Amino acid sequence: MRAWLWLVAGALAEVGWIAGLRFATTAIEWSATVVAATASVLLALGATRDLPATTVYTLFVGLGAFGALFLQVVFLDNDLSPAAYGFVLLLIACVIGLKRTGGAK
Repeated sequence: MRAWLWLVAGALAEVGWIAGLRFATTAIEWSATVVAATASVLLALGATRDLPATTVYTLFVGLGAFGALFLQVVFLDNDLSPAAYGFVLLLIACVIGLKRTGGAK
């Protein structure tokens, strides 16, 4: 269970540094962006202690992509096509499926 929490925290940090790339304007904000990027990688690496690397990488990228898309739609007011919403649902289904079937090493 700990590895899954590390993975989710890593994906959230991934979204944080993506937001930082978009919105950072000061040295402190850029520093926070670098910290978030470093944390995202370290947290994902920590999850590989208990989960297969392929599962961690797939979920890390999937959750990061979903978070970035969420950020884009909610905070940047971008619209998605109906097909894009369908693919987001498919992505979420795949992440849930990997969570339910991904066991320990």
